[in-house]
Amino acid sequence: MIIGTIALSISLIFGVSIEGNKIIENSPKTSKEPQTLTWDLKGDKVDPVKDYSVTIGYSHIKLNVKNTGGHSFRVEIKYNSKNTVIFNEDIAADEIVEFVNNDLMPLVPSGAYSVTIYGGSGLPKGQVLLTQSKVPY
Repeated sequence: MIIGTIALSISLIFGVSIEGNKIIENSPKTSKEPQTLTWDLKGDKVDPVKDYSVTIGYSHIKLNVKNTGGHSFRVEIKYNSKNTVIFNEDIAADEIVEFVNNDLMPLVPSGAYSVTIYGGSGLPKGQVLLTQSKVPY
């Protein structure tokens, strides 16, 4: 009975369960870990959208984009709660570019973002990599 109570306490405090002699993590990764968006654009949607989240304390973001298609496209990164656009960049066909937001005042806010690729006259094809850091890039 005491062992069962201890196991229940551990599972409630740490988000784990004990099965036999194995400890199983029940909770997902903490929100304090930095998020990375790696997105392959396959040229199958006109204006695809992905969600992204900036973690508290990670106030600098970097956007790397590779356009492997025959048409340019535009990448927009928007902070959802205030509709603030952080990046709004045109990417030419067959171009590889990097954009950095190291603004110190104000810092890039934590929270939910939308990443939208506007295809314009073609279907966007390539890769998008969005990373975040505690220190400037």
